[in-house]
Order: sequence, then structure tokens, then C-alpha cells
Amino acid sequence: MNHKLKKSHFLICLLPVVVWAGSISVPSKASTINSAMLLVKKGDTVWVEEGTYREHVYVAPGVHLLSKAVFKAVIDGNGKGTVVTLANGSSISGFDVRNGTIGIFTTASGVNISQCRVIYHQQTGIMCVGNLPKIEDNLVIFNKGSGIQGWDVRTTSASINHNTIAFNSNHGVSIGGNSSIILENNIVANNDQFGIKPAEESVRIEMKGNNFYQNAKFSSVLPSENYSVDPLFVNAQTLNFSLNKESRCVGRGTDSQDIGARINY
Repeated sequence: MNHKLKKSHFLICLLPVVVWAGSISVPSKASTINSAMLLVKKGDTVWVEEGTYREHVYVAPGVHLLSKAVFKAVIDGNGKGTVVTLANGSSISGFDVRNGTIGIFTTASGVNISQCRVIYHQQTGIMCVGNLPKIEDNLVIFNKGSGIQGWDVRTTSASINHNTIAFNSNHGVSIGGNSSIILENNIVANNDQFGIKPAEESVRIEMKGNNFYQNAKFSSVLPSENYSVDPLFVNAQTLNFSLNKESRCVGRGTDSQDIGARINY
């Protein structure tokens, strides 16, 4: 027997296997955001073109929901209900989420909410229970309840960071239950109750680099490493929450970036 041939029978060529995440576009490949969610799996991305989508959206586990242009894709709740619900490991970025009872809701872990404008809701802008999402670079404004509300929220990695939370009819941020959160580099301004409201003694909030300005109610002592100065928005009434160059929030964050949402209009 040819021993070299025999030996060659045991040589196996191992090639790497690459699994590519998929994507789908709305409305070109699916007419609605919800119908797109039926076509994707964990790790996939749903891209949404400019337009108004009158839906109550459920973002499936591990799926990324992205607007192709910041604030140009509008998810409108048509005056009622929770407009967007996020499942485990999902994310939403770039949308205008408006006109519901609650804007964005989640009880899930590993969630990201970024660069969204959450506006004109009958109650809370962003509500989370049990887990704190990474909430970053959002405008949470002109809601009839609190801007951000959390209950029993804990995390080892997520935080409420670089948001502008303003002109809400209740608190800017309201946290209750057995919660432990980080609140950093936010502008919390012109809310009709407290800028930050810990509802229970068991609530632990680490606050640094935030600007609390002209909220109707306030604690007697501003925590150190935080500010209370006019943010000098360009024009809040036309929804332009960019900072004038004279703003004392420019470059004052703990990361030397601007305090508040870092969004290019």
C-alpha cells in the first residue's frame, strides 16, 4: 500500500465560515417597519427612509432599527399607546418618535437608544423597567409626563449620557424602586417639576457633568461636578437645541465634549 496516499486521506482543509448580518430597507423592501421586523433575525438591521410611519413598533431581539437621516423618519403613535417597544439586545437610532402615550418603552437588557427626538407624548418620553438602556444623544422634549422614567433599573455598563431633557410637563428624569444609575453630561432644563427626582431612598444616582437649569423645582444643594447655567439653545421653540457658541455647556462635559445631545442638524 502507498503509505503517503493513505496518510493524505486524513488531511482536511479548514476554511473560515463567515456569517454576514442582513439588512432590509423600508419602504422599498417592506412597506412598514413592523412588516420588516417579520423578515429579519438577530443581528440584522432595518434601515428606514425619510417619511412618517403611523405605527406602534416592536423592535425584535437583537435587531437594529436605524433612520437613514437623523429625525427625518418619524414614527407617529397617532395619539395613543406605546410608540416603540424594544426587546433584548435591540437598538433604535436617528428617529423622531412622537405623538403617543409613551414614546419608547423597554424592560429588556442590552438595549441602546441614541440620537432620537422623543416628543409630544401624553405621558413619559422614555420609560424603562428592570434594566437601564444606554440612553445617549437624544432630545427628550415637550412631553406631558416626565422626560425619562425608570423603575428598578440597574446596569454595569449603560448610562443616561449626553441627552437634552427639556420642557417636559413633569420631571426631567424620575427614578424609583431599587435603582442604581449614572447620569452624566446631560442638559436637564425648563421641566415643570424636578430636574432629577429620585422617588425612593433606595435609589442611587451618580451625577456628574450635568447642567440643571430652570426646572420649576430643585433640591437645595446642587451636587458637585454639576452646573446650573443657561444652555443658550439656538431656538428651542423651533426644536433647534443646538448650542450657541457662547454657551457655557460647550466643551464642559466630563469627556471635554459639549454637554447635552451631540446632534448635527
